[in-house]
Amino acid sequence: MGNKQAALENQQKLEAGRKALMSSTGLIETDCEFLESLYKKNAGIKPSVNLYGEYGYDPKVSRWTPDGFATYMEVHPEIAKAMFKMMDEDGDGTLDFDEFAKGYGFITKGSAAQRLNLLFKIFDLDDSDTLDKAEVRVMVRTIITAFNDAAVSSSGPGGNSIAAQAKLMKAKKAAAKVDPAKLEKQFAKEVERTTTAIFKVCDANKDGDIDRKEFLTALEPKSAKDPTPKCPEIVKVLNLFEGGSIKQWNCLGKFIEVNGAAPKEGDFDKVDPASSITTPVQERKRTDTMSPGCAQQ
Repeated sequence: MGNKQAALENQQKLEAGRKALMSSTGLIETDCEFLESLYKKNAGIKPSVNLYGEYGYDPKVSRWTPDGFATYMEVHPEIAKAMFKMMDEDGDGTLDFDEFAKGYGFITKGSAAQRLNLLFKIFDLDDSDTLDKAEVRVMVRTIITAFNDAAVSSSGPGGNSIAAQAKLMKAKKAAAKVDPAKLEKQFAKEVERTTTAIFKVCDANKDGDIDRKEFLTALEPKSAKDPTPKCPEIVKVLNLFEGGSIKQWNCLGKFIEVNGAAPKEGDFDKVDPASSITTPVQERKRTDTMSPGCAQQ
């Protein structure tokens, strides 16, 4: 009788835990089952253990480290680092199941703000917890170029949603009609236009850097009467990831691996608040914290 009662209580806790996870992330039950199995398998936890509660988690022996996460989830290392940093809420260098499952939900089912937060972490190249103009230019240029390359090289619809497939094929058809040199000029104009718009909206104190809180203001409505985001340009960039999966983020990671994500010399400038004149920064130096090859960057 005692064993049956314990099993019943364990099942109830399991169902309650899944329900709470689904409610907070938008995951469905099969997602939860997949994540539970994957986490246990790669953490040396018995299949019968209920992960929604106390299960003997020990960060000292956990294999859910940044490298482990990249391997087990088949996430590109450059993207995995940013994802892991966002998931690891307590900063102990490992993921317990709650951090892992919620993080997965936010990445694959998350809001525009959560996608924007992940992009912030990926392109904060010097780990300053701010983005300067060079980093924003790199972010915009890398995303739109990676998406275009994925479209041009694809033999058919990509992504795992109708929206993702439609966007990819539309980009493929459009790129086929444009001269590469002309397309490069169009991209350059789009990068500068989007970067300028982001800084105009987000750099409230005009110090030349955007912190995470400022970055998220891009999604705030223009006014109580106008729900349009303050910066529609960043929404356009975010929409490339809408309805997608970790595979779409991997596409970005693979592009970074091949082409790099380091600023080029012309990316470094700053606006003098007194004169509002853009002047090049000659002595500023950067280290390539992502991939070194940046011929196209």
